[in-house]
Amino acid sequence: GCCILQGATLGLINNCAGVFYSPICKELGFELGKLTMYRMLYCISSALALPFVATSFRKHDVRIVISIAAVIYGGCAALMGTFHELWQWHLTGIIQGIASSFVCMIPAPIILGNLFKKKTGMAVGISAAFSGSSFLGMAIPAFGWRVSYVAVGIVSTALVLPISLFILRYKPEEMGLLPYGAENVEQRAVSGTSAPASVENGTPIKELLRQPEFYIAVGAYWTSVSCAYLNSFLTPCGIAAGLTLQAAAMMTSISLLGNMSSKLILGKISDSLGIIRTFEVSIALAFLGHVLLFVGSPETGSLFYGVTLPLSSVMMPLFCRIFWNGETYSTAYAYSTMVGTLLGAPFNMWFGTFYDITGDYRLTIGVSA
Repeated sequence: GCCILQGATLGLINNCAGVFYSPICKELGFELGKLTMYRMLYCISSALALPFVATSFRKHDVRIVISIAAVIYGGCAALMGTFHELWQWHLTGIIQGIASSFVCMIPAPIILGNLFKKKTGMAVGISAAFSGSSFLGMAIPAFGWRVSYVAVGIVSTALVLPISLFILRYKPEEMGLLPYGAENVEQRAVSGTSAPASVENGTPIKELLRQPEFYIAVGAYWTSVSCAYLNSFLTPCGIAAGLTLQAAAMMTSISLLGNMSSKLILGKISDSLGIIRTFEVSIALAFLGHVLLFVGSPETGSLFYGVTLPLSSVMMPLFCRIFWNGETYSTAYAYSTMVGTLLGAPFNMWFGTFYDITGDYRLTIGVSA
């Protein structure tokens, strides 16, 4: 269920938003920086809604919450295929951003954290790997960006609704089950090596603000999510370098290949190598991808750059579990991602503006690195 949830929202719509930028700007005459402002508004509204995700999951049935959000999220994407004015993208970006908080980044790590007490990293990594799929590089040249927008909106909603209504649950106890590996947790508790006790209603924000770990998590998420925004500009970057739309869109597809494969690997090795060392390795590989893009190696650079996306979607949820667990984790993770997303949101617009100013993507790539 979480695999489909992340694939149909993060993979199909969120991670592929940049494929539409160049065709839209070419047809409607928009400046890239002004168009991508809708993504900044998307991120800001998403960030402000994040703290309400954990609370709504505790108080309401996740099946209803996620289903409503999925309809809004996919519907906004479909509507974009009918737009002609910038303000339409900007307004819809705010609405879609709010809905994204309830279907994209937060739900899967929280639900899987409740379902898996053992091999949590592998579970989060597998589900996140499904967010790296895209056929839009071929669909837009074949059918146009308007039809493609409508198609992805409808497909996303059609994929999410069956699993949100009939499969997903907030906790396994709702089905009369225990989390995977719960027996091992109980044994560690007896031997005195269990994790800190969780707080049923989560940690109040005032307590979080007194914890240095919270600021570490905010900083890590801020930088991780900011450089991940470059993914939306890989296709325009290729076009600016003289590639055809189809060839440039392959850069996004190659990036998503690196994204998918690294999510599977990083999630698994974090269970054995440790979260901190795995985080450090993934940062080094992501930086290498930036360097290769900067020096003009688009294919290899895009592949290694793909490791950038798991920094925020896989490594950050696991990183936060070092410091918090249970309901405390869901609250702390929501607030750290909220603040980090707010700090990183302007990069969505700035990366496009850098190109408008310089006529080149080297500044964008350099800042991201």
